[in-house]
Amino acid sequence: MRILFLNQYFPPDSAPTGILLHELGEWLQAQGHEVDYVSSAQDYRNVKKNSRRLLREASALCGMLFKGLKTRRPDVVFSASSPPCLLVVATLIAAWHRAKSVHWLMDMYPELAVALGEVKAGFVSGVTGKLMGWGYRRAKLVVGLDEDMALRLKNYGVEAEIIPPWVLQSFIASAPMAPIEPAPEWTWIYSGNLGRAHEWETLLQAQALVEKRGLPIRLLFQGGGPSWPLAKARAAELGLRQCDWNGYVREAELQASLLRARALVITQKPEAQGLLWPSKLALASTLPRPILWIGPVDGAIARQISALPHAGVFAPGSAEQVADWLQKLHQVGTPRLEGRDAATGRQTLIEKWGRLLAGE
Repeated sequence: MRILFLNQYFPPDSAPTGILLHELGEWLQAQGHEVDYVSSAQDYRNVKKNSRRLLREASALCGMLFKGLKTRRPDVVFSASSPPCLLVVATLIAAWHRAKSVHWLMDMYPELAVALGEVKAGFVSGVTGKLMGWGYRRAKLVVGLDEDMALRLKNYGVEAEIIPPWVLQSFIASAPMAPIEPAPEWTWIYSGNLGRAHEWETLLQAQALVEKRGLPIRLLFQGGGPSWPLAKARAAELGLRQCDWNGYVREAELQASLLRARALVITQKPEAQGLLWPSKLALASTLPRPILWIGPVDGAIARQISALPHAGVFAPGSAEQVADWLQKLHQVGTPRLEGRDAATGRQTLIEKWGRLLAGE
């Protein structure tokens, strides 16, 4: 079987989605399949600084369509979600080559853009939704990231399989050889991109309450993102004294930086439920640290995190309850948890993809 992977970025670019697909492609090649890749030839880190997003993504789609039509004939055209409407391009390429279309839905557009206020509901979003629905229904296989996303896809008349992202091989390889104890200073950490879909006000309000109670607990934001300046300004407005802001760490140092904290924070705005999945959850859920979730409390992610030891699951706005959870965790001491096997989980999910692509 020959498989053509379509995504805006692929290695050596650092975009996580491209790395996921490339790892799947490498595994398929090891099973005897042929694999080709088509990307936008853009640079993930540099284009994020470019404000002309619409032009950039339109250019990427046109370029990928041209390259996909010219490539050798595949049996399967496998697309992810970046750039938005890539599924439409993939469907055209699959029709041209008389191939099957397979789609791994990572971010659901146009719904996500409308929910976050980036695009107004109207003619453009309506047409885009109809085009995406056409692509979903033409696909031989559509895979979502959790049950909430699968439920959203039912609105298009599509029954989706569910495969979440796995921990990247590079993170598994860079895992500390010896256990890392938390730093002496009690810290809870939000690490990674602080995007428009991520809740942060509740974190700051909870930290304000913690400081008001005189507790020696620090909140650390590690990373960056479009909401970073707003959150940092809000922290100053609240007068937080125990809130730190560090940039992204190198990939090889990420796990160690998380393990030095006492609790790992993952958030999502309720309006984004079922429209994306926080990729940081894949790694965090394998580490021996309590996870604090602030987001929809009735969804698939909340259920997954609730099943983990010493987890905290709270709705946005529940600052006092979050502060109580942090205070209790601080008082009882860091629980001794067992890490979960990221390598086995990765292999299981990749093999599930293999079975689905083989039609089993």
